[in-house]
Amino acid sequence: MSGIVGIYYLNQEPIDRENIGQMLDILAHRGPDGADIWCEGSVGLGHRMLWTTPESLLEKLPLVNHSKNLVITADARIDNREELIVALELNDRPAEKITDSQLILAAYEKWGEQCPEKLLGDFAFAIWDKHKQILFCARDHVGVKPFYYYHQSGQGFIFASEIKALFCLPFVPKRLNE
Repeated sequence: MSGIVGIYYLNQEPIDRENIGQMLDILAHRGPDGADIWCEGSVGLGHRMLWTTPESLLEKLPLVNHSKNLVITADARIDNREELIVALELNDRPAEKITDSQLILAAYEKWGEQCPEKLLGDFAFAIWDKHKQILFCARDHVGVKPFYYYHQSGQGFIFASEIKALFCLPFVPKRLNE
């Protein structure tokens, strides 16, 4: 039960790191094992860590890939790890050294926006694709992992594991839409 947050200003406004930090503070109970923030330009991602599997002890999120063009934050437990490791040709290192977020990121690199179809488990994640300039978000097929969001056309997209992390931002209205 980790916690994830993110802001993407569609109007290219620079991210205020304090907003991401404020959202993470609200989710402190979801991740007592650490917290971190990644910001670049108009995109910011945050993560609250809760170690639940042996692989999760190796997680460092948000995670930037080797090419530095993708960044992920995730609350995930992937069940078909062995199958994915083979399909993604990650056999060059022990399976227990590959984190779930690394698997998701490799799946996105190979299959793009179809990657959630290949994942079995409980997950909610967001990947910033610097080359495509898109924030790709996905959630497990059953909706076990929570993912709340607010979108204002032309302005921004904000997400979090809990709705109260959205409401801590003064520009997010506290009313339901139709």
